[in-house]
Amino acid sequence: MTTKDLQKALPRFDEFIDRFGPLLGEESRLARAKAYLRGLLLDADGNKNAETIALNAHGGDTSQVRMTQFFISQAPWANDPLLTELTSWVNDDLGCDDGVLIVDESGIPKCGTKSVGVARQYCGATGKIDNCQVAVFLAYATPQAHTLLDTRLYLPEEWATDPARRQEAGVPESVVFRTKPELALELIVGLGRQVRHGWVTFDEGYGKDPAFLSGLEETGERYIGEVPKSVRGWLQPPVVEEAGPSAKGAPRRKPRVRAGQPKPQTVEGFAATLPATAWKRLAYRDGSKGVQHAHFARIRLFVERDDLPGPQLWLMIERGCAQEPYIKYYLSNAEPTCPLQEMARVGHTRWPVEDCFLQGKQELGLDAYEVRGWRGWHHHMTLVMLAMWFLKLETRRLGEKSQRRHHAA
Repeated sequence: MTTKDLQKALPRFDEFIDRFGPLLGEESRLARAKAYLRGLLLDADGNKNAETIALNAHGGDTSQVRMTQFFISQAPWANDPLLTELTSWVNDDLGCDDGVLIVDESGIPKCGTKSVGVARQYCGATGKIDNCQVAVFLAYATPQAHTLLDTRLYLPEEWATDPARRQEAGVPESVVFRTKPELALELIVGLGRQVRHGWVTFDEGYGKDPAFLSGLEETGERYIGEVPKSVRGWLQPPVVEEAGPSAKGAPRRKPRVRAGQPKPQTVEGFAATLPATAWKRLAYRDGSKGVQHAHFARIRLFVERDDLPGPQLWLMIERGCAQEPYIKYYLSNAEPTCPLQEMARVGHTRWPVEDCFLQGKQELGLDAYEVRGWRGWHHHMTLVMLAMWFLKLETRRLGEKSQRRHHAA
C-alpha cells in the first residue's frame, strides 16, 4: 500500500480504527494506535519499529518516541477484546461453512537472550537451529481471502521454569509451558470457534502429536493434516484385552492388544501395497502456477493411539506427478462419504498462512519490532493482525472495483 493509496482510503481507515478505539481503554490510545497502524502500513519495510513509526507520524518530534514505545511495551490495554472484534468482523465479512482454520508456526531471529521466549531452536525463517522466538498462529481462509486471527508465543521450558527471566520479561503467572500443538489447540478452541468453518488443517509437526488430534476429535472439529510416514495403524481393529485379571501372572494394569494379533503397519507400508487402480489424478489448486495436479489414494484406517487401536480415520496419500514423485501422508476424521476431491483441496489449503507470514514480514513489520517483553510482543502482533485485515479489506475492495469495470467493459 502506498501513501497515495492510504490517502484515498483515509475515510475508511478512520472508520476502521474507530471500530477498535473503544476497546483500547483511554481515549489517548486511539491516536497512538492509529499512528502505529499507519506506520505498519506505510513505513519502510525494514524500519517498522516504534521509534521509526513515532518519528514519521509526528514529523521527527523525538519527544513522541518514548510515548509510542510506552504505548506498545507497557500500556495496560488488553489484546483479547481487539482480536475478538477482529474475528467477529472477519466472520461477518468472510465467514462460510467451508472456511478453513490453519495453524502454523513462524520463527523470528533475534540477538541476545533478553527477548521473551528467545532460545536456540528451529527457525523456519533461516531454515536451521537459530537464536529466535517462535510463535504459533491461527489463520482463516476462504476462496475470497485469508488473514491471521490470533497467535501464541511459544515459551520454551528453559523460560517457563526460570522465575527471574519471567519476571524481567513480564510473563504473566498464569502462563505455563505449553507445547506448540497444545498452543495450536488453544487457538482453535478459542477464537477459532468464533468464525464459521468446516475444516482445520496443519502440517506434520502437529499431525504427529496424537494428543492434538484427539483434542480436535473431542471438540468436534473436522480436520485433515499431514502426518509422518512412521504413523501406524490397522485396516481391521485387533482384539484388545481390557485391564483386569490375567490367566498368567499379575493382573493387567491397562488394556493391550492380545498376543498373536496382527501388528500395526506404517502409513508408508500401506501406501506401498496399494494397486494402481487405487490412485486418481486430481487437480487440487488453481493458483499463480496454473492448475496443479497430483495422484491421490485413500483407505480407512484404525490409527494407533498409545499402542492401541484408535478411531477409524481416512488415510490419504498424495503422490506427485513428476518423474521422481514425492509422497505425502494425511489423516482425516472426515465422514466416510466425504469426496476425495474435497479432501485433496483442503489438504492443500495451508498456503494461505504462509502467504500471511510473507505479507506480514515484507509489508507490515511482523518481524520488525524491537520490544523484549511479553506485553510489548503481544501488542505489536495484535496491531499487525489489525493492519493485515485492513489491507485485505482494501485489496478486496479494489479487486471488486476492478472486476466491476471489467464486467462493464
